[in-house]
Amino acid sequence: MSKKFMVAVDGSDHGWKALDLAINLANHSNAELVIVHVVPNEPMPKGLERFAEVEGVSVVDQMARYHETRAIGDRIASEAETRARKSGLTQVTKQVPEGNPANEIVALAGSKGTEMVFLGSRGLSDVKGLLMGSVSHKVMHLAPCTCVAVK
Repeated sequence: MSKKFMVAVDGSDHGWKALDLAINLANHSNAELVIVHVVPNEPMPKGLERFAEVEGVSVVDQMARYHETRAIGDRIASEAETRARKSGLTQVTKQVPEGNPANEIVALAGSKGTEMVFLGSRGLSDVKGLLMGSVSHKVMHLAPCTCVAVK
């Protein structure tokens, strides 16, 4: 049975470092690498919905932002996949699911039989992470496998 590693990338410096470590270890252990970028689909809080309404931000504007976020996520995952393949890895797949990032990463790790998850210790939303708990913190506590948070 081959080893399976997962790396969550979000475009942050720590996320790219996690990718580099995952690639290195996957190459040394002949492991499959699953690259994941989760597009958040968190609903807009009620207060912000009202603010958007007052400011004239339409549903169309919100959909445009969603599509932009989705496109950026696809580009991040594709860049990560390209870097992994250029390193010589042949067993590389990417996924760009939607949802709560920590929950999606944990669910994918479980469903894919992942042995190890790599992710940045801090992502792009440092302030939110400080207030609500970071994605890496949640994944490390909930994942069914070994987790490596890269700084």
